[in-house]
Amino acid sequence: MNTLDAIARRRSIRKYKAEQIKDADLEQIIKAGKIAPNAGPFQISVIQNAELLNKISAVSVQAMKDSGIKMMVSRAEIPGFDPLYGAPTLVVLSGSAKNPYSLANIAAAGANMTIAATALGLGSCLMATPELGFKADAALAALAGIPEGNAVILCVTLGYAAEDVKIPDRAETDNVNYVR
Repeated sequence: MNTLDAIARRRSIRKYKAEQIKDADLEQIIKAGKIAPNAGPFQISVIQNAELLNKISAVSVQAMKDSGIKMMVSRAEIPGFDPLYGAPTLVVLSGSAKNPYSLANIAAAGANMTIAATALGLGSCLMATPELGFKADAALAALAGIPEGNAVILCVTLGYAAEDVKIPDRAETDNVNYVR
C-alpha cells in the first residue's frame, strides 16, 4: 500500500481483537512517530500490560463522568464502555507543558503512527480521552513511564480490528479555498 492509499484508508477503529500486535509492526509504527516533524522533544510510551490498560480505562471512564462535558458523561455512562475500545496496545504521547509546540509535535507523531498502522493492516485510533484519566490520577503517569514534567496530550490505540467493525466511507467536505 502506498502512502496516499494508507492516508485515504485510515479510519478510527473503536473495536479490537484481543490478539496482541507483532513486535516488528510495533517497532515500525514507533519509528514513524519518532521521525515525525517536530520542534522539540516528546515522549512515546507503549503500554501492553493488560492490568495497566484496564486501570487506565477505568480511571478514564470515571474522569469522563466527572468532566461535566455532556458528550463525555453520556458515553461514559454506557454500561461496559471502554475508552480504549479493547485495544491490546496503547501508545501514550506526552511532552513538556513548557514547550509551546508539544501539541503540534505530538499531533504529527500520532498522525504518522496511525497512517503507518493502516499501511501494516492494523487498526488505530488517535484520541485524547485517556488524557483525562492521566490528569485525574497522577500515579498512572508514573506507571506508564511518563517523564516528570510531561503532560499526556494524545494517545493511539493499536490492534487488529474486530471482524464486525464496519469501515465507513469518508464524507466529502468543502473546507478548502485557494488564493492564487
